[in-house]
Amino acid sequence: MESRYQPPIRTGLLDFFRNSSGCQFVIPVYQRNYTWTAGKEVRQYLDDMKSVLQGEYDNHFLGIMIYMDKPIDFSARELSVIDGQQRLTTTFLTLYAIKELFRLQGQAEQINNLEGQYLTNPFSTAKMKYKLKPLVSDDEVYKCIVEERMDDIADQESNVYKNYFFILDYIKELVETGHTLNDILFAMNKLYVVCVPISENDNAQKIFESINATGVKLTASDLIRNFILMDLQSDIQEEYYAKYWKKIEDYISSDARKLELFFRMFLAVKNMSLPNKNVVYRLFVKWFKESAKETKDILEEIVSYAEAYHFIYKKNPNEIDGTIRPFLKEFRRILTDMPAPALMEFFLIYRRGGITAKAFAGIIEVISSYVIRRSLCNYDTSSITRLFPTFLKDVLTDCDGDYSNIVEVVKKDLIVKNAGNSMNMPDDGQMKELIQNANMYNLRSTLRIVFDRMELENNSEPVDLSMLSVEHLMPQTPTKEWFEALDVDEETYQKNLHRLGNLTLASKKDNSIMGNKPWSYKNEVLKGTSHLKLNEKLLRIEHWNIDEIDKRTYELIDRIIQLYPYPKISKEIIPREEIFIDINGVAAKGFLSLDDGSVEVDIGSQLAKPENIDKYPEIEEIRQDLLDDEIIAEVDGKLQFVKPYVFYSKYAKATAMSTVANILMLGRRSGWNCWTDASGVSVKDKPVLKERFPYGTTLEKE
Repeated sequence: MESRYQPPIRTGLLDFFRNSSGCQFVIPVYQRNYTWTAGKEVRQYLDDMKSVLQGEYDNHFLGIMIYMDKPIDFSARELSVIDGQQRLTTTFLTLYAIKELFRLQGQAEQINNLEGQYLTNPFSTAKMKYKLKPLVSDDEVYKCIVEERMDDIADQESNVYKNYFFILDYIKELVETGHTLNDILFAMNKLYVVCVPISENDNAQKIFESINATGVKLTASDLIRNFILMDLQSDIQEEYYAKYWKKIEDYISSDARKLELFFRMFLAVKNMSLPNKNVVYRLFVKWFKESAKETKDILEEIVSYAEAYHFIYKKNPNEIDGTIRPFLKEFRRILTDMPAPALMEFFLIYRRGGITAKAFAGIIEVISSYVIRRSLCNYDTSSITRLFPTFLKDVLTDCDGDYSNIVEVVKKDLIVKNAGNSMNMPDDGQMKELIQNANMYNLRSTLRIVFDRMELENNSEPVDLSMLSVEHLMPQTPTKEWFEALDVDEETYQKNLHRLGNLTLASKKDNSIMGNKPWSYKNEVLKGTSHLKLNEKLLRIEHWNIDEIDKRTYELIDRIIQLYPYPKISKEIIPREEIFIDINGVAAKGFLSLDDGSVEVDIGSQLAKPENIDKYPEIEEIRQDLLDDEIIAEVDGKLQFVKPYVFYSKYAKATAMSTVANILMLGRRSGWNCWTDASGVSVKDKPVLKERFPYGTTLEKE
């Protein structure tokens, strides 16, 4: 159907209103809120009008106003505002401020003229009486202003309320300086707009998107709201806004940026991939159209995920099942939204009865330990930014509707699958190695979470930790007395200053008192925090030195490992294939992981003699590391594995079979040619393995 084209109209504001008899300007519910503030945009609007009033220039262009012209009947039309609602709402607030000043002056006739021509449709029904129908969120405040019921306004933080009184005071000041209200109205009519009316046959959403592309950028959530609601009838728009969109805002926030984050996480669940911020709207539209569902059903689905997000990040802990509560409170302290896609979906499965509260708590605990351990080891966060949607997909695929063993599946898909790559969870050995000499003060936001948990865990009388912070024992600014007491040089002092063992919890006040005073003085001050389990042992130490820092560092690492355990994973849940090598005196047994292609070499697996090993320096280095770590040793004159050890693939959809064959047989080998199954069939002849690891069938790719 062709568009009913109406040419743009250049008109003064008041002429525009006067010539719109029987029309009502409607701010649709899909529009963003009235956001103009008194001190910025409203003041600029009034200053522009004042400049015209004082003759600085003849007129002033306010901007473009785009609206959809919808006939209601022969005498009434609805003008649904697509662009220009901020200016329009401010103009009507200005007219009502002028009306109030006419009332104070006792000018009843002027009030009647103002209402009859600009503010109301005197011959229309009650529903169409007022020229402006604001957003639902602003409707009650605006209605009170229109009906002169100021005492009934409950929301005095509303921009409508604040801006009205700002405008009233501004115009009062103009009147007091010699300008009449009639002069001000004439000046307002010299503020002109270019009106662009469109019909219902035009693509309002496309017009809206093009406006956004050239003007002040709307957020993805603004555009999504518009996309969902714009083409609906106005009564359906209001119903869906109140029933669904308002509920989404109640669960998440009315802040467009926070809503945008939620929709990014929502799409991550739906597409099993985290979208870039700049394509959230486009991908939502694509998903919406491909879902082939009714708008009502889609909104109900979004509300369910908003409820899930609210439960994870915002719900009052006292309203949460006691089994889940402590784990969720701990997770919230980490302040990360990366796991949100997975946790939202797991919550919905929990709410449907698919998993127990204990299982959901177990999932949260595993994810929290994963994030905390990585953070304490200062692992790069960017490497796991897009992990959790893929992880969710793996879990759902592995469970295939049966969630009875979901916690074990979560451990496998989060921990085991990532053990050999940049997304790995550091194990106990790595934790000790990476933390013992690290600058932990740089990680104090995470360390604070850990210290607090140390205090609160199994504490029958929890203490108030709100006034405490992570502080140094050996001071950041050392004195000569400290150097002498420790008998160390500057370099050694600085190497130990920020280590874990030299940090504790103390109040800012106590830390200020302690300053860089000697240990005996500090110890006396710390007695004020003797109720803290973290400080109990410190009070019994007579001399604080590097040995004590070493000792306390190792004790605290052990405690961290205990509080955030590396998950014990049942080997039964990891799909593995037994593989064997029996070539030229090398006999080995391994387990090929069908998830990630890693190979665990079993105890007793033999290695080729290290003859001419200098030809293979890389293998020599690996073997030496394995010897140093007592993974391999010489037994009865033969070099063999005395502990099981896992080797990981460097590539996705590839295996570590060639890497292990090289180490075992001392040379450049193709694992696909060396390994067999228990019956002696070569792994290269097993289609299931070729299918799982298509990029591991050539030596180069391994």
